[in-house]
Amino acid sequence: MEALQATDAPVAPARLPEAVVALVADLATRLRRGGLGVSTSEVLDAARALAHVDLSRRPLVYAALKCALVKDLTHDVAFQRAFDAVFPMARRDSSAAGEGAEVTGGAGAVGDEDEDPLDAVIRALRDDESAELDLALEDALDRFSGARPGDGRTAGQHTRQVLRRMNISEVYRRYLEASDAGTDFERAIDDKAARAALAQMERRVEELMAGRLRDSAGPDLQALEDLEDRSVLRAGPDELLAMRQALRPLARRLAARLGSRRRRGNAGLDMRRTIRASMGYGGLPVNPVLRRRRPTKPDLMVLCDVSGSTAQFAPFTLTLLHAVHQEFRRVRSFAFIDGIVEITDFLEGSPGVLDPVHLLGRRGLIVRDGRSDYAQALAAFLRTWGDAVTAKTTVLIVGDARSHDRAPATVQVAELGHKARRLYWLNPEPHREWDTVDSRATEYAVHCTAAFEVATIRDLINAVTQIV
Repeated sequence: MEALQATDAPVAPARLPEAVVALVADLATRLRRGGLGVSTSEVLDAARALAHVDLSRRPLVYAALKCALVKDLTHDVAFQRAFDAVFPMARRDSSAAGEGAEVTGGAGAVGDEDEDPLDAVIRALRDDESAELDLALEDALDRFSGARPGDGRTAGQHTRQVLRRMNISEVYRRYLEASDAGTDFERAIDDKAARAALAQMERRVEELMAGRLRDSAGPDLQALEDLEDRSVLRAGPDELLAMRQALRPLARRLAARLGSRRRRGNAGLDMRRTIRASMGYGGLPVNPVLRRRRPTKPDLMVLCDVSGSTAQFAPFTLTLLHAVHQEFRRVRSFAFIDGIVEITDFLEGSPGVLDPVHLLGRRGLIVRDGRSDYAQALAAFLRTWGDAVTAKTTVLIVGDARSHDRAPATVQVAELGHKARRLYWLNPEPHREWDTVDSRATEYAVHCTAAFEVATIRDLINAVTQIV
């Protein structure tokens, strides 16, 4: 009985160094600033958990703090970002590389310049070591990204640059070279594992880059920035999730506001009927009569570019427009890259905001190399659905208007502008980036009723309000 009582008795945790307690408090502050609900009791639980782990082993510290502070799987990315900021990974010191020594360095620390940075990435991918992979990818970002605060580029654009410089096909080849598969079946398994590992690496590169760009804005700016005013193209995965959750109530409020405006209307006084009604009151216009409004609802056709970084913006536009579909007689939606497909039925059966990955699985969306081709996609739209565009149709094109050094779609945009009642262009890139490099934004805008910058959710809502 005494042994049982001794076993059941709570064990007082060892006293943590004050520096570690301060780091836990800093982590909690960052999580709260990011929108996570962290109570004082959970912070105390986190400190107690750290008292029972080896503080020199970063993965154990990560696991202990995450168990105590994270209650929702959707907050994983936010926690990872805050944890990386408070507990930075040890960076390899080139002067001690031969002895295996490690030091904690800043963002600019890199390994031996003669060492191939892909070796560590491939080794971490094959061993499925997330901590080692993050360390290797941080070194790769230092070497390949060239990102500078305020350069205006999105996380997706930086990510594509890093992956291009890393040479993904070379990573894939070397990943398979390290395999000892002997049969066709084993090689097929390794090939599938390689593709999954590369997909994981690409997601992690974008998450790390989004974290760097957001951290460069400074904590004060991050705290003041409203969710509706954050750039969708610069948002990290956790921010995108928060925006998706916030969009549904915003869409409902917008639909109610537009419906109320339509019901109120702006009809003028019907003088003839007012005079006739006043006869019973000695000619006094006691009951003014307004003209009957006969509003005509146009058809709406939405064409969304779902290639590259713009893919994550298209679902927000589609969700918002389908929430206000009662303002139109009919809403039809299309997604395009270098091919184009109709996704109206898919949207009607999808609750909430779509995942761009679901759109990319549509047959016919990618015809050639998967790079956006406005001329080819819009020409295919005009051939297949052009007869449906009439003088009662409002056409909405959502995309960055970049030609990728291919033939511009000026002729096709002009034809759409001629056939449709109205043609609007929603561009998720900031206006300062229009007409830079391969952008044809102004060239296309000439043939549109109006072109809007919709870099944020608030921009998008304002644009939709003006269009409807």
